[in-house]
Amino acid sequence: MAKLEEVEPLIRACLQNAERLVQSAKAVMGVPAGSHIAYHLAVLALEEIGKSTLIFQESLDPKPLPRDPESKQRSPMDWLEDHERKLFWAVWLPLFDANPDWRTIPECLEFAKEMHIKRLHSPYFHPDFPDAQQKTTADDASKLIGLAEVRLDMERMKRYRELSDDDKADLQWFFAASSDPQIKTWIYSKASLEKQAEFANERTGWIKWLRGLVQESESAAAELAKKEMERVEPEGDDRYNDKWLFKIRLKSWSHSIRANQLTKWNEAIDKIKLFTTDDRNELIVQFTMPKTIMFQDIWPAGMQQCMIFVTALNIATCGFFWWYVPTFISRFHETITDLETNSGIDLDRMPQLKIQWPHQALKEELLLQHLAIVFGFVARSNDAQREAYSRYFRALAMMAKNDIFFQFEHHLVDEFICSFEMALQAYGDWNGDSSAFDAAVAGLFKEMTEGEQHLGMISEMRTLAASVRIRKIARPITLEDVAKSKIAFDAYILLKASKFVREEMKKTGAGGPV
Repeated sequence: MAKLEEVEPLIRACLQNAERLVQSAKAVMGVPAGSHIAYHLAVLALEEIGKSTLIFQESLDPKPLPRDPESKQRSPMDWLEDHERKLFWAVWLPLFDANPDWRTIPECLEFAKEMHIKRLHSPYFHPDFPDAQQKTTADDASKLIGLAEVRLDMERMKRYRELSDDDKADLQWFFAASSDPQIKTWIYSKASLEKQAEFANERTGWIKWLRGLVQESESAAAELAKKEMERVEPEGDDRYNDKWLFKIRLKSWSHSIRANQLTKWNEAIDKIKLFTTDDRNELIVQFTMPKTIMFQDIWPAGMQQCMIFVTALNIATCGFFWWYVPTFISRFHETITDLETNSGIDLDRMPQLKIQWPHQALKEELLLQHLAIVFGFVARSNDAQREAYSRYFRALAMMAKNDIFFQFEHHLVDEFICSFEMALQAYGDWNGDSSAFDAAVAGLFKEMTEGEQHLGMISEMRTLAASVRIRKIARPITLEDVAKSKIAFDAYILLKASKFVREEMKKTGAGGPV
């Protein structure tokens, strides 16, 4: 823990540098068209003032914070390279000193952000912001220099004092909590900031109240977790009652999704609900699980449910749905500029690393007639069949990671064809003998309208996959080949699922097309 006497020289050094920057900014104001440079220097001066505050905060730390990059907690010293945070403290601290109203925080955060962005456009000419320097007026620079001078005088008159251990602990908790995305949202919520007004005469009263509520919430959550861990698996009808609700967000490269197409699914299916978002290529899937799922089994049970659903969705649609889709499919750069002409140029990889799916919508009949059937069929799979689905699922994951930095279309073709071959054997439609493969597959798809074309596609993709295995690839493999290899698996499982349902319907005497 840094002592106050150890950080005071550092604080003075920050303020001295801020003074030099203010003097430089005032000197530049006399230079024609120098307002943008003066503004830039004034912002740097305010950053130095904000930095002095962060250094003082370091002396309040009652114990060292973890330096693990994965840790949510950060020391104030970790913020010295955060320009907006330094500007925020330079602007907001006087408001707190005069009247500790925490409701001013969002406004000051926004002001700090605007200052930082405007400063970034001040020193250099950028073709994307050609008039940024001209927009920084002498009045803008003069006002900011005045603010920096006032803040500098205020900091020089300030006398630092040691705080009690309790106050240090409360303030350090607040610094750490403000860096936690979940807690931060609640801290600066309207209800929380309105509550702060009740502690107007107590500088740390609001912080103590916040800390107490968070600790109570954490204790309650821990107690609930403890009780759940000790819960005995229920018996009787009660064990089928709903207990857990979780959601996943899927992205699609192949289908657009509209709310009106999900209505009948949600009316017919009880434990899996589908919802749209503002993104037409995004699908929210909500799962409900019963009390029989114990606390320690939520993760594996939930993951298994997701794997089955996502696998079934990809098969039923013959498309692509995953938690994310590749981002860098055509460019690695933000901008490219021709320095001779000062103009930007577009330079993308063509074609993009994206399968050109035909325009498709996720229709209600597809969901009820295909997805529901495939989901039930996949869920009934035995160990050997699950191995084929697991390999298919891994290939989907690889597909989502394929981009300009790491292309593996050839691996994907091999993975999907291997999944297809494994499924054929697992369901007893092929004995594994290569010489018998064509006849086995031809028998399966003989009733397809485009059976010959489909068999030709399977044969071509299987030849490609074989060439990948022996590392003698005859031609470049594309993402279209990947899509064809995936469809070979999808079409087979759709065929098997439909046949299974027809047989079950015959057993029960039910009728109707499937």
